[in-house]
Order: sequence, then C-alpha cells, then structure tokens
Amino acid sequence: MRSSILFELASLPYELLTSAPVWEEHCAQMAAELPAGARLVLDLGCGPGNSTVHLRDAIGAGAIGGDYALPMLRRARRRGLPLACLDAGALPFRSGALDAVTFHSVLYLLADRPAALREVFRVLRPGGRVVLLEPQDGLGKTVLGMARALPNPRWALTALLWRTASKAYGRFTSDTLWAALEGAGLRVSKIEEALGGLGLTAVAEKP
Repeated sequence: MRSSILFELASLPYELLTSAPVWEEHCAQMAAELPAGARLVLDLGCGPGNSTVHLRDAIGAGAIGGDYALPMLRRARRRGLPLACLDAGALPFRSGALDAVTFHSVLYLLADRPAALREVFRVLRPGGRVVLLEPQDGLGKTVLGMARALPNPRWALTALLWRTASKAYGRFTSDTLWAALEGAGLRVSKIEEALGGLGLTAVAEKP
C-alpha cells in the first residue's frame, strides 16, 4: 500500500520533471539505436511514457510501454500508448518475440538486475537489441554533470533529483554495466556517456 501511494504521489511530479528537453533529447537518441526494421519493442519501466512516445514515433504502434506501477501507467495511457502492467523478472512475452527492449533509467532501480536482464535475453530474437540509459557512478561525474546542468534550471532540478535517487539505489560504471549485460549473455556494442556525464547509454545485442 505504501508503495502504491508513493507512486501515486510521485507520478505527476516525475512526469513534469522528465519532460525537460535534455531528458527528451536522450529519449529520442535511444529510439535511434533500435535495430533496422524493428516492429515490436518493449519500453520496460516506461513510467509516464516519455521514452515510449519516441519509440512510437520511430516504429509506430509496435512500441509497447510496460511498468509495474499502475499510477505511472495511468499517466502513460493519456498519450494513447499500448501498455502492459508487468514484472521485469517475468515478462509476458514468448521467447524470441521482441526486436528490442529499452530501459530508460530503470535497471538501477530493480532489486534483481540479473533476473531482469535474463528475461530480456529470453524475449529478444537473435540479433535483437537492448538499449539502456542508466546513472553513471563517480563523484567527479556528479560534479561535472551538475555543473553542466546549472545553466538550465529545469534540467538542473531533474538532474539533482535523479542523482539523489540513484545514489540510494546504486549507479553503474562503464565496466559494471558492461559486465551486467555480458553476464546475461548479451553482446555489448557500445557504452557512451549521456546527460552531460551523469548517465551512460549502452547498446547490446542477443547473439
């Protein structure tokens, strides 16, 4: 019950904060990493649907938003998106069904990250792709990223709140994110800095 109330209270502020142009730009960049010809893509942990909208713009109605939190899904529904309430550790898709799975600032929140990545591996077709944007660890990255955010007050507030939350749940270095993906059987093609150094964008494929 407490969790449900928390998501209910947080869903509107989260939607407003993550509509910052810098955040939206990186959502669009993630959509650009989808494999050619992708027709069915899951945006896992879609929240209010910011990132799912960019996937829909890229591939059409085959972009599905999935989240465990019903208050977030109610927000996303207002965007006219196909949605599913789901558990990241037991995805309701047959093996090899999806062309891609995206996580925008989601994996770091999950209690069992290896289980979620194993499920992603299972539901991806061979050659299917996972695209992630996750918080990057390191004091220097925090200082530099926040300094870059300061000229844009709205983005600076979003970045500060995201940085605070990710400190509580745990962030990734390039090495630890690479190891997590490879440990699930995925082949990493690249990991790059995002959001002024506060985040990491990773792209990996199922062999």
